[in-house]
Amino acid sequence: MKIPPTKKQNIVEKINNISINDQYRYLEDQENPEVKEWIKAQNEYTYSFLKNKSFEIFSNELAKNFKVVNFGNPHLKNGRYFYSERQKNEDQSVIYFKNGIDGEPIKLIDPNSKDSKNITTIDFWVVSKSGKYLVYGLSKGGTEMATLYIKNVDENKNLKEEIPNCRYSSVAWLPDDSGFFYTRNPKPGTVEKSEEHLYSKIHFHKLGENPENDELIFGKDRPKDDLLRLKTSTSGEYLTIEVSNKWTENEVHLYNYKTKEIRALITGIPANFYLNFHKEKVFLYTNHNASNGKILVTNIQDIFSPLTKWKKFIPERKYNLESISMTKSKILIEYLVNACSKVVLFDYEGKEIGELPFPKYSSLAGISSNRDEEEFFYSVNSFTFPQISYRYIPKENKYVEYRKTDNPINPDDYIVKQEWCKSKDGTKIPMFIFHKKNLSLNGKNPTILYGYGGFGTSEVPEFWRTYVPWVERGGIYVIANIRGGGEFGQNWHKKGIKENKQNSFDDFIACAKYLIKKKYTSHEHLAASGGSNGGLLVSAVAVQEPKLFAGVRSGVPLTDMVRFHKFGIASRWVNEYGSPEVKKDLKNILKWSPYHNVKKGIEYPSILFTTGINDTRVNPLHARKMTAILQSVNKKNKIFLLTEMDSGHGAGKPIKKIIETQAMILFFFAETLGLKI
Repeated sequence: MKIPPTKKQNIVEKINNISINDQYRYLEDQENPEVKEWIKAQNEYTYSFLKNKSFEIFSNELAKNFKVVNFGNPHLKNGRYFYSERQKNEDQSVIYFKNGIDGEPIKLIDPNSKDSKNITTIDFWVVSKSGKYLVYGLSKGGTEMATLYIKNVDENKNLKEEIPNCRYSSVAWLPDDSGFFYTRNPKPGTVEKSEEHLYSKIHFHKLGENPENDELIFGKDRPKDDLLRLKTSTSGEYLTIEVSNKWTENEVHLYNYKTKEIRALITGIPANFYLNFHKEKVFLYTNHNASNGKILVTNIQDIFSPLTKWKKFIPERKYNLESISMTKSKILIEYLVNACSKVVLFDYEGKEIGELPFPKYSSLAGISSNRDEEEFFYSVNSFTFPQISYRYIPKENKYVEYRKTDNPINPDDYIVKQEWCKSKDGTKIPMFIFHKKNLSLNGKNPTILYGYGGFGTSEVPEFWRTYVPWVERGGIYVIANIRGGGEFGQNWHKKGIKENKQNSFDDFIACAKYLIKKKYTSHEHLAASGGSNGGLLVSAVAVQEPKLFAGVRSGVPLTDMVRFHKFGIASRWVNEYGSPEVKKDLKNILKWSPYHNVKKGIEYPSILFTTGINDTRVNPLHARKMTAILQSVNKKNKIFLLTEMDSGHGAGKPIKKIIETQAMILFFFAETLGLKI
């Protein structure tokens, strides 16, 4: 099948007195009938190459591997255990609860029955302190714009009120269950359609009342790109409002439920701050003057004291403080030690009292705890095994295996190692390398190098069920821990953003060249893979080093970095990439923006772009425009675009769709790199 024809426009725009060509701007409008036909034609072109008998082999194997029971850690609330679970033949997870650890499971929320395609998903759920009520949000088709519902757990019935326009709502219950604070987006039609996922504000809902009358607590006249996170103090007197429109700093405000007053606690400091309450104490995480993070403490009556008056509770350590969890008598602190998890236990006087047991090269998949209970659950996973959940039994003071996910591979047949290379500026960059034992270092092993490198997100060891067929056949899977991520603290993140963004690309390129130098693979057998910010990453390195990779999979990517901020929630990301409205930033962005650096006369690698038509995080226009420009210059290597019609950025995608897409990706890599199927 021939490449679908794509028309060009003669558009030259001047931004900050810089002339910028944009031949494929019309592809931004997916409601345009011409663009709809183009998307359909591109899908048919992609299917004609990537859906065949080999695709079916991968599809069947993935279906078998995915037919396992998946579950989340239980959340203990007043003797009730709430948890999510997906059965072998279900597309979406279901919420259950049990009365007591050995009680019978009772189904509370099942989105699988909501529509014929199983594209309705649970975006969030929060249980009240007593365990009597549960707030949850349902969205459909990957839009991530949920309607909020309230379930009476005793009766297993929803209350009458429903609250629409709640994108990943942050919810904080009052201790007496009488109501909750929550974040809500504007009604459709009150703002521009492209900004309906912005303008988040805090409201208070009293149970049984009309949500139309919910009191506005915070957000009036605030920036449209505020990100809000809510918590209540132990007594319920204070609501903590953590608000950010940047990724390297945030503000903290306190709302007094009794007096209805809001006071700023922390503003104007270029760092991150997060509050946790326990009885009459307040604990404050910050990376202010502590790149790896530290914790301060004060009494609640002194909460408005200057930070210089707060006491040091846990000083900064050598490794990055990744997360904080609290029980009735313990604080559980997760550190990342060379991108692997280490959880240290402290009492409420700041004394270190132990560690959670972790296998080598593993990561914390989650902790389920609350400040009113001694009991807690935590889960661990790695490259060689999927989630194992453990339960802490207070009376016996021991950890026991609670549940274990079926493992489709034998861990003894595989090896995981961490190796380091030097980036362009001499910075040491680690990577995890996962493959079968007794691998021959002959430079011919089909290898996938994965990266992300943005927003302070840490890439840690985890079980990639989607790549089991790859490693089983002798392929190598590698994860690069590049700058822009959070593996080594705030400084590691800042060294990969804005004017330093090129460092992320240089780090990834250095990892690729290291794998070739050490004869794990070669140019002909090496591919790059990434999604979202990682899609930007691999698109950029493919353009900068077109001969380095044989193939690239770029999922839900950003590629047009001159116009990214004009679409939806992407306006929040100018603090990560720089603002194209600022001349200095624009000049820097134009050096690495993938769409603006494609050149005629250069053959780029074979690339598969994947996106979702309903993506409200990264607009699918990026994948469309990048596909068009690369198809116009490549003479030999194939450029594919797969647009999923009932999907968004990836969250809530039904298992059958995950399997179909991943089977095409695996076949694309196998065909491009020479993996024997």
